[in-house]
Amino acid sequence: MKLQVSQPEGTPHQVELAGPEVLIGREPSCDLVLSDERCSRRHAVLADGPEGLTIRDAGSSNGIWVNGRQLRRSRLRPGDTVRLGDTVIRILPEAAETVLATAADFRGSRELPSPHPTVPPRPRQTARRAPAAESAAIPTVTGLAVLWALSAPTFVVGSLLIAVRADAGFVAGALVVGAGLVLGAFGGIMAVGLRARAPWARQLQIVSAGAGLLVCPFTFASVTVLIYMLREDVKAAFDGPSTEPATGAGDAELTFALSLLGMLALGLVLAAGFFFLFSAP
Repeated sequence: MKLQVSQPEGTPHQVELAGPEVLIGREPSCDLVLSDERCSRRHAVLADGPEGLTIRDAGSSNGIWVNGRQLRRSRLRPGDTVRLGDTVIRILPEAAETVLATAADFRGSRELPSPHPTVPPRPRQTARRAPAAESAAIPTVTGLAVLWALSAPTFVVGSLLIAVRADAGFVAGALVVGAGLVLGAFGGIMAVGLRARAPWARQLQIVSAGAGLLVCPFTFASVTVLIYMLREDVKAAFDGPSTEPATGAGDAELTFALSLLGMLALGLVLAAGFFFLFSAP
């Protein structure tokens, strides 16, 4: 993989890195060491695999930006730019020609040699494998999936209790239980869809949150979910497996997760208050 590296201080230079995975960061043991205070010690991992060249966040503080977009993981093509802190890395196309050099010319150096007529290409070396959070879950999305999973048995059991205690006739009881089963199935489907980050699950969550605006105790929770689901980085997480937004690494994700929990708790308190208020003799 051939890169052009532009750091805060210094002129842009080209480097060639070998190996299936390359670790980038400030730590001296990294394959590509950056002199950038805004970069983490282990910032990102470049990987050359079956799907082509990809980059993924290795748990950095400031995330990775691909072509001006903050992502958790992304495929890369020649001409793409990646910003790590204040460092900009441009992906260069692989040269068609081979180079003429001895083994000593390559030993201990990653700088690109000057191109010359034919000679066998440089052998690839095995790079150190770094820990990364490629499949890390987005906390707020995971929390919503858990809430939907918990709602499934709640709807079913709740409908059974209502049908028994209300002592409504067979037809009315069957309708109540049927509605509970439908809502329970919907909750299970939503849990699976959100856990898999399926695009349709995001759309259904937006519709459900919109309907939740009409349920007074949970209006604030619904507003929080709507704002969260309409964010561009969250939309990117549901668009496909090739990119993952770095929402989990920032303060915004934690803020939304805590806000959602707080609004749900407030809704439960309000719902309980309304129940006791209207059920009091």
